[in-house]
Amino acid sequence: MAKLAFAAAVAAVLALASSCFAPLAPDPRIDIASSDLKATQVVPTLDSPIPEGKNAIWCASFLCAWKTLAADLAGEPIALEGAPEAAASLNAAKDPRPDIPEDALYAVAGWKQDGVIDKIQGELKRRFPRKQPPTFPRAAENSFIAYSYLEANVKFSLLYFQYQHPLEFSDSGGRKTKITSFGIRTDDKHVDKLRAQPRVLFRKGGLNGETFEFAIDLCADSSPSQIVVARIAREPTLAAALERIDRESTKVDELTQKTPENAVYLREVRPEDMLQVPDMLWRISHRFAELENRPFANSKLRGQNLDVAQQDILFRLDRSGAELKSEAKMYGYGILYGPHTDFVLDRPFLICMKKRGAASPYFVMWVDNAELLCPWKEDGRP
Repeated sequence: MAKLAFAAAVAAVLALASSCFAPLAPDPRIDIASSDLKATQVVPTLDSPIPEGKNAIWCASFLCAWKTLAADLAGEPIALEGAPEAAASLNAAKDPRPDIPEDALYAVAGWKQDGVIDKIQGELKRRFPRKQPPTFPRAAENSFIAYSYLEANVKFSLLYFQYQHPLEFSDSGGRKTKITSFGIRTDDKHVDKLRAQPRVLFRKGGLNGETFEFAIDLCADSSPSQIVVARIAREPTLAAALERIDRESTKVDELTQKTPENAVYLREVRPEDMLQVPDMLWRISHRFAELENRPFANSKLRGQNLDVAQQDILFRLDRSGAELKSEAKMYGYGILYGPHTDFVLDRPFLICMKKRGAASPYFVMWVDNAELLCPWKEDGRP
């Protein structure tokens, strides 16, 4: 089949804003193409392997656009010539759209000649007035557009404390990096409301040692979405890590149901405990190169090419909340207790953002190293 350059356009945009602060995130400290990162990889699905020694990031925007294109235009799973593995994984992946808050997601697929670009820009202006309207450069009149935009907000009820000394993060290779962090300090003994904000999902292993594992919902009363951080052993995939957290959390749920009097010890950050979470503020532009420059094999898309498959993600996590924006474009062209517990994310950990009660998340990151963490400055400012 002859290549039809810039004949097709598919774009998906995801913006998730999870915050309790009025302004949007400032310019990111790290703004970079993923190809220039040495220790981070953006993956297309939760079942993608976590690369050894690297951070792994998954965001639902690309998959939302892929599923919208398949359902609304192709009428079947997407087929690309050469059958790239990533396409098969995207087709097999669960559709994330039902698990995203309804008011947070806009997804559409259509043809340029039918006015789909004007429709997208008008709908975004109405529903998300702060969103810059997307453009689709070089999209020909006979090109298709599949687009998704998600903006979700999670509000921390109370600000966490900003630590005034560095957190030493140890990556999977044993390298140590001083970074900034927020949370609850051990000597913050008279902040009962703040200590009631997070909810411990599980804790196990030798407390405060290298084998200690835990997962915490950073704001238990946030709705409709939640932010979970978990210090656990590395799993082969993000999906396996999520399953591990669910499995351990379920054990605690069953235990608290049998012995409700123990719930306070199992779930709460107690007066002597501390919580310390790394700050993040980064933006990454990623190209799914394995999908690009390939003709479609679907009958309804035959003659079209997928020349660009791109996803841009901005993520912020700090004492006031988390903010995530992601734009994706495809177009042609056993529990132990001690006197206190240190819930400190000073080694590889997982971040998950999801609709509360949903089966699947819309953002997951395995933090293996400090490449995307905020380095400590000598003046101590975050």
